[in-house]
Amino acid sequence: MFRAIETLQRSLREFIEQPDYPTLILGGTDAALMLPTRMLSSFDAQDDANYYLCFPQPCTEAGAYFAEMLATLEQQLEALNAELSAQKAEPVPPLPPVVHDTRQPLARRLETLVCHFGEHLPEPSLIVWGLLPSPLTDVAGYRALVEPLLATTAVQPWMERHRFVLRDAAPPVIGPELQRAKNDRVLVIDVALDNRQVLSGLVQAASDPSAPKDERVLALVQLGAVDQAFRRYPEAFEKYGVAFNYYAETGNKPMQAVCLTNAGHALAQAGQWERALTLYRQSLAISVEIQSLPTMQAGTYGAGSCCLELRRWAEAEGYLHYANELAGKLYDPYAKCEAMEKLGLARLAQGKVDACMDIWVKGKELAKQFGHDQGARSILDRMIALCRAARLDARADALERERQALGPSPFEVAPSSTPAGAAARVAR
Repeated sequence: MFRAIETLQRSLREFIEQPDYPTLILGGTDAALMLPTRMLSSFDAQDDANYYLCFPQPCTEAGAYFAEMLATLEQQLEALNAELSAQKAEPVPPLPPVVHDTRQPLARRLETLVCHFGEHLPEPSLIVWGLLPSPLTDVAGYRALVEPLLATTAVQPWMERHRFVLRDAAPPVIGPELQRAKNDRVLVIDVALDNRQVLSGLVQAASDPSAPKDERVLALVQLGAVDQAFRRYPEAFEKYGVAFNYYAETGNKPMQAVCLTNAGHALAQAGQWERALTLYRQSLAISVEIQSLPTMQAGTYGAGSCCLELRRWAEAEGYLHYANELAGKLYDPYAKCEAMEKLGLARLAQGKVDACMDIWVKGKELAKQFGHDQGARSILDRMIALCRAARLDARADALERERQALGPSPFEVAPSSTPAGAAARVAR
């Protein structure tokens, strides 16, 4: 089973790197398609050379699915242009009006969208599109939407810079159609895996003495993540330690950094802040050496969070400042919002009230811009509490109205309405 997972991952990578086929169709159930969706997300975090535009949202109606694509892309485009502006580079122009024109066929709107990004995103990166909706119930609408990407007559020149990872229904519809039309310009892979099979396969691979050691250790790392998710922190830490020792022996520095970062997460979640900080620092030493932005961002954020718990405010501010900057370089607004929230706490603890409020204002605006309502609520709670504690009731009232406009969180319990209760929440 692990070999099947590894084969799928290798197939995705090879598809992205090859120049001959623009489109790959993945057939399978919603559960099976979760795995390649996560793989593309992982590629996005690791691959600084290419762009990944992934859309796993439900497709119960193709027009609504495309509208969500547009909303996501416009938010990402705004973040990218902010980064390009900081680099004194030419911004990417706004999306052309035709992509929003609901009178036009979805296929034409999608083709125009693809051409726009292909023409204007900074070269020479490939652009990988993951149109992998789950669930997919509007099969006919989705098929009509992706028509231009199927190269039904020929591979068009505008497709050259792109790789399209699409999905089929279960049972398949698009794959058999391509086969009947003898379309040899599109690749088709059946994904017959689900989460239970994946977990079983990882256990089997990690314990199989006949399997290559690289496979066994990688399976061990992934099982460590499962343990961590279920709060089995000692078991997770042990697995990461075994894997780290193997990668140290074989000189695999990227995986050494991953293991150290994950082990730091496990210790931090168990409340062992000092030990976690040590591991984050070790992972950062390697990440800086190999210039791995994802592990650098995770390491700086983890180290800053530990320093907050250890009340080392100046150190926390330094780490979280870099975590915020690195999240921006990775175009990850969610990680950036989290770093900005904690950076404000580090500044507040040092009496830098104005600097604290400044970063929180920017953080909650960024969260609202990207639809990260939970992040915006959390930052607003802290701002409200700080204003109440400072007797700035008019400003606190305005912030309360702003928070109420976001609506209640689905995970929210009734908070204390007293200034004392609010002030207590700031310190956490």
